[in-house]
Amino acid sequence: MLLLCACLMSVPALAGERHITDLLGREVTLPEQVDRIILSEARLMYMLMPLQKDDPFAHVVAWSDDMERADPDTYFKLAETFPDTVKTLPRFGHPGKVTFDVEQALTLDAQLVVVNQAYYQLWQENGTIDKLNKAGIATLFVDFRDEPVANTAPSIRILGEVLHKEKEAEAVNDFTAQKMARVNEHLQGLADEERPLVLMERASGMGDCCRVFGPNNFGRYVELAGGRNWGSDKTQALSLDINPESLVTEPFDLIIGTGANWQLAYPEATSINLGYAADSDNLQQGLAALSQRPGWPAIDAVANRQFYGIWHQFYNHPAWFAAVEAMAGWMHPERMQGIDAEADLREYHERFMPFAYEGHFWVKMQ
Repeated sequence: MLLLCACLMSVPALAGERHITDLLGREVTLPEQVDRIILSEARLMYMLMPLQKDDPFAHVVAWSDDMERADPDTYFKLAETFPDTVKTLPRFGHPGKVTFDVEQALTLDAQLVVVNQAYYQLWQENGTIDKLNKAGIATLFVDFRDEPVANTAPSIRILGEVLHKEKEAEAVNDFTAQKMARVNEHLQGLADEERPLVLMERASGMGDCCRVFGPNNFGRYVELAGGRNWGSDKTQALSLDINPESLVTEPFDLIIGTGANWQLAYPEATSINLGYAADSDNLQQGLAALSQRPGWPAIDAVANRQFYGIWHQFYNHPAWFAAVEAMAGWMHPERMQGIDAEADLREYHERFMPFAYEGHFWVKMQ
């Protein structure tokens, strides 16, 4: 009996632990202070930047290698602002393409790996979650891509709890909620017949035409901006490959393609190089090149110059509200008077980002 009592008295040694529920409803056990985090995707940094603006890398010991290719403009901004950290920070391969290196995580003395929920089933099936648990490394699942409208705010709230940055998480979530409340107010009472039909093309100029968004992500942004997303009737998936010949006869009112500065990593791309390094002349050239793809000159929206580009990374960025504002301004300029998407995105940078706003994040064909 005395031995049993002695064992029970050892329990308070765990008092420094706490339990946090991730986006999937999993209870995750963490130490009171989490100082050594691995980001399974570098673009999860979008969520950390507003939580610790002065040093978003403060608790990060490694990240993935995706940002240099997928969003080089943000990568270069981070490299300029935090050169020593970005240069030396260890890298992991993409979580959906390579098996996560548990041994490397152990050598880094990691406490937590943050993972997008899209990889939960894969990591469960290939045993990565179990291996990490056995190694004493927790996994926390969030979402900033599949359903950003619904899941970005709770994911930021969860990460704020992990880092004891609850006030910062509340501030960025309140900022987005206020901006979206204004959009909703301006579009209140919008009739179905007032909603234009929109072709929302994913990653325009990256590979063969065309991929369109389903009802989530940018497809959802279109609906919130007062439009009808054509792809929502074609698939429930994030996106779908479409035969370009099927687009010619559709009565699109607007075509919006996502783009970023991908030509640095993919020279063959004909993308719209939106982002921090964008210049207006280059953007017009990009739209013009895309408008000459087979069959596209015959599409009414292209002929009427209702062809737009928007920064691809809004699809997994806490500043997604700015994409909705910009698109709503294109679709309903009379209703959206008084809302300045660029000013709001600039304000977001001033309040929540570790570097200044510059460049171009959307464009209309001239």
